[in-house]
Order: sequence, then C-alpha cells, then structure tokens
Amino acid sequence: MTRNIQKDNANSPEVRRCVRCIMPENYPGITFNSEGVCSFCQYFDDKWGSWVNSIEEQRRTEAKLRGIFEAAKRKKRPYDAIIGISSGKDSSYCLYLCKEVYGLNVLTFTKQSCFLTDEAVTKIDRLVKIFDVPHIYYHDPLSPELAAIFLRKTGNLCTACELSAFNTTAVLARDYNIPIIVLGNSSRTEASVPKSLNPWDTFFFNNVMKGEGYRERIRDSFYRHNYLVSEGIRQLLGLRRIVLLPDYVEWDEEKIADLFKSKYNYEFGAEHGDCWAHEVANYLFQKKCHGVHPRVAKCSMLVRSGKMTREEAMSAISDIEEGKEIPGLDRFLKVCGMTEDEFHAASEKNPQPYIKGLSQLINFLRRKIRRQVA
Repeated sequence: MTRNIQKDNANSPEVRRCVRCIMPENYPGITFNSEGVCSFCQYFDDKWGSWVNSIEEQRRTEAKLRGIFEAAKRKKRPYDAIIGISSGKDSSYCLYLCKEVYGLNVLTFTKQSCFLTDEAVTKIDRLVKIFDVPHIYYHDPLSPELAAIFLRKTGNLCTACELSAFNTTAVLARDYNIPIIVLGNSSRTEASVPKSLNPWDTFFFNNVMKGEGYRERIRDSFYRHNYLVSEGIRQLLGLRRIVLLPDYVEWDEEKIADLFKSKYNYEFGAEHGDCWAHEVANYLFQKKCHGVHPRVAKCSMLVRSGKMTREEAMSAISDIEEGKEIPGLDRFLKVCGMTEDEFHAASEKNPQPYIKGLSQLINFLRRKIRRQVA
C-alpha cells in the first residue's frame, strides 16, 4: 500500500519557511509577518514567551500547581487525581510528577481500544508496578466501527478515540469522586495541529453519527453525555480541576527519557507507539496539511520552546520520504472492513461539513482556553 499524497515539496529544504521555526508556507492557516516569522511563533511568543524566558514566572506557576495539589489532598478522598496512561513520555511523566514529586494518591487508567499495541500494554503494566498505583483498563468495543465511520465521512480516524479517552477520564473521576484530572498536553508543548482538522467535541460527534444505526449501543457507552461541557462547568464552579501539567512546569522530552532510563531502566518507544494505526493517522494528517509531515510541526514546536535549534530541526525532517508504504494500513483496512480504494476516497474528505452550531462554539472556546492559535 503506497502513499497517495500530492508532492508539493512540503518537506523539502527549498520551500519557504518561517525564519525562526521550520513551518512551511503551505501549512493550513499559517501567515508570516514582514520579518518572515510565522503566526504560530508569534502566537507562542504572545502566550508563552514570558514564561519560557522568566525563571521567576516558572516558579510562580509551579507554586500555583503545588497549591492546587495541596488543596486536593486536604479533601481527604481516596484518590487526589486521575491520569490516563499510554506508556508514552507525557503520561508517564505526569505519573512520575504526581506520585513521586507531589505525593498524590493517583488512580490510573488506559482506554484499551483495538488500536492499542501489545508493547504498550507491557509497558503500561510495568509503569503501574514501578509507581505502585491502581490501574483500570477500559475496553472500547465500538472503536473499529466508529473509526471507519469517521474516516469515511470526515477523513479522520482519531476523533472517536480521543473523545472516548476524555469521556472515560470524566466518568471515572465522577464515579470515584476524584477532584483533579491531570493531562499531559499543552499548547506550549504540542505541535500546531489545526483543531478544525481534528475536532472531537460531542456536538461534532453527534453531527457525524446522524443517520448511523448505533444509537442504542452509543447510549450505553461513554459517548452518551457531553462530558467536555459538564467538566468545564465543574471547573468553573470549583468542583473539579482539569490540570494541564506542562502549563505549570518545565517539559523536556530528552530529560524525561534520560530520567526514566537512569532511575527506572525504562525506555520509551517510538512517538505514538501505543497505537499501531498511528502511521495511517499521519498519512491522513499530511493529506489535510498539503503534504506537510507531522514531524515538521513537532520539530517547529521544539524550536519555539528552545529544545531544538532550527538547523537541528531541518536535519530531523531531512529523511522524510514520499511515496512509501503506509505501515499498518493492511491491518487497519481489515479491522475496519474497508478496501484500499474506499480508504483513499475517504482520505479526501474533511470534517468541515460537520463543524456547525455548538461544535463551532466549542472549538472557539477551546482555542481560547487552551491558548491555541490554530
């Protein structure tokens, strides 16, 4: 199975790029100022520049984080926080910080969809033993069917999985009366993926699912309620806190990897190694982003945050190949009941027809709350 991405030299050195990071001019939504600095860098500087350049501000946010955690401890509940773990750097570091540094009683869980790799399960089980924390696996039997529906309609297979992961967190937090949900993502550390290409709010989900024969099965699943809205309201009322941990403390992937290797003899696998379909998702990302590989956006974020030089970033994308096979595609087609022709036809679709009404409002608010430009 070969890639079918139009070659526009999106990943080549010749294309016009931001003079600071390496984002190319054909990336969706990008603009450049008169000095050649891209809008993603400008937005990062506006929202995070003072934090990155001020030790004092970093100390203030870390002190604020300690206050949040201490307040949770004073509630004297069985668990102070809940963390979804995938075996990757971000969730593993969240677990390390919460358990070992801040002394929280933590409940962990993993959404065990059909896309979870055996290697990830092995690593997750080891993490649970290392940190001696309770852990729950939640099996999602709808994941392959929903992935196929969303791919056929929107050209995106990740929406249902990501929405289910958040909803699982919310349900467990509610059922166990846990005051804090800890997440390892942040607009300061995440690549600049346009949210219009990957919306996962419940309103969008319901728009896509109209006309599908899954109503009764979904009613009994974690997709039933709009937990994004209910958890947002709980946070506003002070009933539960959603903590994006990288918003408060330094986050260096190389140092995280070194820490786990030296202290626990634990090595992380490839990025997104917990999902065997991640290369299929990467292919779809490139189709929507005019051929730009996700690694370009990732390296650009590392440049902005001072973790990589521009020269190192250009070197890191130099081996990106076009026209090669898509690892995992045969398996994905079999699991989701699709032909290769159906897959490539679906890859031309986009989510825009289903982003309307309340879904538009949710995505607008998310960009404001999460400090995102795209």
